[in-house]
Amino acid sequence: MTPAASRPRRRAAAALLALLALAGCGIQKSDVVEAGAGAPVTVNPTGNPRMLLFFVGREGRLMPVARDLGFHRIVNDGSGVDVARPPDYRVATDKLLGALIEGPDERERAAGLTTRIDFHGAGEPHTMRQTGPDGRPQLTVGLRVRVQDLDPIAVRQLICTASYAEELGRTAEVVLAGTDGPLPASRCETD
Repeated sequence: MTPAASRPRRRAAAALLALLALAGCGIQKSDVVEAGAGAPVTVNPTGNPRMLLFFVGREGRLMPVARDLGFHRIVNDGSGVDVARPPDYRVATDKLLGALIEGPDERERAAGLTTRIDFHGAGEPHTMRQTGPDGRPQLTVGLRVRVQDLDPIAVRQLICTASYAEELGRTAEVVLAGTDGPLPASRCETD
């Protein structure tokens, strides 16, 4: 076969390869597949102690907010010696819920965060950790307000903040108990 006669075959082979490449190797177009909520992410890039509070975003959805506790961990001053390293610090759940009840701070409000909790000045909540009937951890949050009348999002704010404060995440059941009795046990459900 002469070189001139093999050129059409090479062109045909190149065209066939280009056509196969454009076909996408058999991958078919599909719609978006819903896979549920995003994976939980630990947000603490600076290593400074933080507390996790749940506020309400602009779309009315529950939003976790990592609030800095106000002191910094200096691990090393360059000489190889730790300078000021506070012990692992964890805010008591009662105090953390008190911060939630006080609402978003100025920066959080500027970011569009709000709260549905409207009982400021009702006293600090009291929490008690125990084992539920199914053997899993259960947390009771005692409040000095009527809980039957709370906005459902406010209930979720309290439940999620309390369960994450106790480092239980979504697995623990939380019971909100008020002056009008307890609500049924619930788990943290973010949108």
